[in-house]
Amino acid sequence: MNECILCVDDNAISLENTLQQVSKLGYSTISATNGLEAIKLVDSNFKLLSDTYSSSSFFSDIDQTKLHKISLIFTEYNLVSSDLSQAIRAMKPPISNIPIIVLTALPAEEIQNKCIESGINDYLAKPLKTEELEKVLNKWISKN
Repeated sequence: MNECILCVDDNAISLENTLQQVSKLGYSTISATNGLEAIKLVDSNFKLLSDTYSSSSFFSDIDQTKLHKISLIFTEYNLVSSDLSQAIRAMKPPISNIPIIVLTALPAEEIQNKCIESGINDYLAKPLKTEELEKVLNKWISKN
């Protein structure tokens, strides 16, 4: 599986939990602890991919995990207000098309409109359930 999932959360325990659950489903993961860090990771990841594949030489010093295309972003709901989704949506395709999924303990009714306005594709309730996580990953990654 080449897909790489970017997990963004400012709570270390919650981030580790998400990373573990996504990894158990067979996906590569990278993480960020805030929106700005996530935006830089996405941008540099795609530049690295583009440079590597357009170059005729092989860079042996490149960390191979960075060569995975970020296929989906999981972000904690409170980080949506950090303009993460707006920054991603403002980038050029294919970056702007990366599905962004909010993870939240808030009731769906409270966040649904905010998510739609922010360019969020979907949301999952915390605590994460493996079945729901797998369903969302299959739904959004198969569309890419």
